[in-house]
This record gives sequence, C-alpha cells and structure tokens, in this order.
Amino acid sequence: MADPNKPIRPRVLTYTEMMNSGRKQLNWESYSRELELYERLEELERRVQHLEKVIQRQTRSGRIMD
Repeated sequence: MADPNKPIRPRVLTYTEMMNSGRKQLNWESYSRELELYERLEELERRVQHLEKVIQRQTRSGRIMD
C-alpha cells in the first residue's frame, strides 16, 4: 500500500486533456485502477530492493561468485 505521508505525484495529461484546456477527464474507475497500479509498482520496487540487498550480502559472504 502507498505511504500515506508520501504525496502522490500528479499524472501527465493526455493529448485530449491538453486540448481540453488542461482539464483532467479521469473517472473514478480509471483513478482507482491507476492508484492500484501505482501501489503494485511500489511493492515491486520494494521487493527488488530487498533482493538486491540479499544478493549483495551473499556476494560479500562469498556464497555467490560473480
């Protein structure tokens, strides 16, 4: 889940939205889907960081040879 203290960056406007005086045309379903994808991305990034740390520790301890 997203960190409640971390502000959510505004998304980039689509071409249609830019032509519509910069107003965002985002319905609740799209917003909800976008938020879910953002949260999944954050979770995947945390997992990658964890795996990188594990690999670094194993490399330092000599368990993995480059």
